[in-house]
Amino acid sequence: MELNSSVVVRRAVPLPEANTLAHVNFHACHYGRVLTSSGQTILFNPEIVLVKFRHQSRVSAVRVESGHELEATRALAGRPDVEFAELDCLQQREFHPNDPLLTNQWHHAIIGSFAAWDRSLGSASVQIAIVDTPFQMNHPDLAAHVTDGWDVVMNGPITGSRGIVHSTMCAGMAAAVINNQLGVSGAANCTILPININGLISEMCNAVYWAADHGVRVVSVSWDGAYSDALNAAGSYLRTKARGILVMSGVNGTGYLNYTNQPDIWCVSMTDAADNLQSCYGPHIDFAAPGWNILSTTTGDGYAYGSGTSYATPLVAGIVAVLFSLNPTLSPVEAVDILRSTAVDKYGPGWNEFFGWGRVDFGAAVNAAAATLPVITSLVRTNSQVLLTATSRPGVVTTLWRTASPSNGPWTPVIGAAVATNGAAISFLDPDGSASRAFYRVEANVP
Repeated sequence: MELNSSVVVRRAVPLPEANTLAHVNFHACHYGRVLTSSGQTILFNPEIVLVKFRHQSRVSAVRVESGHELEATRALAGRPDVEFAELDCLQQREFHPNDPLLTNQWHHAIIGSFAAWDRSLGSASVQIAIVDTPFQMNHPDLAAHVTDGWDVVMNGPITGSRGIVHSTMCAGMAAAVINNQLGVSGAANCTILPININGLISEMCNAVYWAADHGVRVVSVSWDGAYSDALNAAGSYLRTKARGILVMSGVNGTGYLNYTNQPDIWCVSMTDAADNLQSCYGPHIDFAAPGWNILSTTTGDGYAYGSGTSYATPLVAGIVAVLFSLNPTLSPVEAVDILRSTAVDKYGPGWNEFFGWGRVDFGAAVNAAAATLPVITSLVRTNSQVLLTATSRPGVVTTLWRTASPSNGPWTPVIGAAVATNGAAISFLDPDGSASRAFYRVEANVP
């Protein structure tokens, strides 16, 4: 193509209509490379130049010959009708974990973990129970997140365990320590604990009851049994007692399973790196998640690859834990609604028996959870009073706090403020706004 001719304008396709093949090249790790004067290598989407023509409102993509992208960029930038031209460069996130085996964990790129971690890595205050034969509790990539668990078989505490492969891989999928310069990354920097069972439904129920009674909000059970009415009753208890969620595996293998979709059990099918289903399907499936040929922690301080809905399940549990970490006032229903509304499903919108409500999108879910946090939308000072308006949600208590210095504090609650609500908005009238300098924040808590 002659880059100085009018043909360029006709062949330029505005974004987002242009198919730049960016997603294909990203997953195939197919990039162009350019070396800067400082010695830095910049990766870019090959055969594409981004151009802004002065007479057009949007940026367009122009396809050019492979290997000549930089030359084409300079030529296009020199046209009088072009405002700018640049390569379609791959950018770096502000936060990228330093775990050395992270690049072998393909699932994080698929589900948007990096975008999620830009907002929250999770909180130690949120606990995830791994219901199984106990995992290796002193694994170097888990130990910082581990707390004592419970043995429902022997009715006693678990303070240490050499672990088995199955549960140790599950624990790593949920909460291997992120950004510790070691091994892999789980979904969440949250607390994990083992609850020991032999595998009977009654033991699973006891595990869920114990977790709920001890404030554990996320319970991960990588076993069959999601059809069980008894387990669903335990899931209901977890939801009401601890405002928690019970996540279970959707069963390995192939073919249709005529299982009941229990309303308080969130059942996960397994996908591979191409978002293909690699497990059983049926009415019990609520979500899909990566679990095929994934890398996680294993016994003996090691790491290993494995496949199974067993590993997709704690991945979803870790995602839920991050949602609860970001906004502790989220109810189980709200957390599930966020997963539903943000999930990716190649079968189209709505539920289906393969992906349920879709393959989870960690990044989109965390962004949606962040949108539920209270935000100050306006602040007006009149004489000695301050009228402040913020977003709010039903079922939470929103309070106003004030400080003279946000860096040094202390933050104190505003006493005597008049409060009014109007739909999704809440207003505070601070009667003591006479200070020459004041900073405000709003907090939401569960009643």
